[in-house]
Amino acid sequence: MLTRLANQLRHPVALCICSFLCFFFLALLLNLPLTPLSIWIEQLARQQQLELQMDDPEVIFPLGLGVEKLEIGSAQIPHPPLLLTELALYPLWTTLASNDPGVSFSLKALQGQIDGIAFRSGKVTAEFSGLQINETLGPQLPLTISGQLDKGEFDGTLPLQGRNKSRMQVSMSRLLLTGLQKFGVSDDILPLGRLHCSIEATGQTLNIIALEISGSALTLLGSGTLRLGPTAARSLVNLELTLTPQAALDPTLKDMLSLLHKPQADGNYQLRLTGTLTNTRIK
Repeated sequence: MLTRLANQLRHPVALCICSFLCFFFLALLLNLPLTPLSIWIEQLARQQQLELQMDDPEVIFPLGLGVEKLEIGSAQIPHPPLLLTELALYPLWTTLASNDPGVSFSLKALQGQIDGIAFRSGKVTAEFSGLQINETLGPQLPLTISGQLDKGEFDGTLPLQGRNKSRMQVSMSRLLLTGLQKFGVSDDILPLGRLHCSIEATGQTLNIIALEISGSALTLLGSGTLRLGPTAARSLVNLELTLTPQAALDPTLKDMLSLLHKPQADGNYQLRLTGTLTNTRIK
């Protein structure tokens, strides 16, 4: 069969057809209206109330489009713009004639890698790896949380609104909480260790199925909901937590925890976090 196929490809007509197809796709790529494409992407960002700055798209091979640098942010979120680099888009050719065409994509962010596929309907599947997280919790809680996102998965429909369904899984390591000396704790760093979180979302309501933190200082189990609002001040959290001190927990922190909440007979602390992301209360 392979010999027969090879003989057919040697036929002048077959070679002409193959050459025509190759040059057709090459010409299509070289003549893509890249400037209107970048304008269209910026318009989509504005519709989502996002601020976008991007380099001009370029043709990359085989049969794709690339953007070297892209910054994305929001005036409603007090956070510096997120820098994305080496963004590459490739069409999913088998979907182009359908009502829901899609692309595969890859990019770098926060020193890590993000890969996935996305469709016009908003369906997105993505995998994250190696992202370095370093975030300040806020002016009312001047602490910094850092760690590495070893693996993350997202499967759902964007944007997170209406009845759109989504699922997320996140696994992190080397999780640290820094800045505790401001509160009179001798050790400035609390080693939180590893984190795993599983979330199912309907629209802007995130149902946190399982939250697990395990380290030498403490273990934490939790579940609850997070209702995303247009700003952090209008995003509502309701979490039930079980905290268990471990041997490496700083004695000052352990005493502060006892003053904050009475432990159970087994030494665990049953806590509840409610309020907004900018004004969270512990009960």
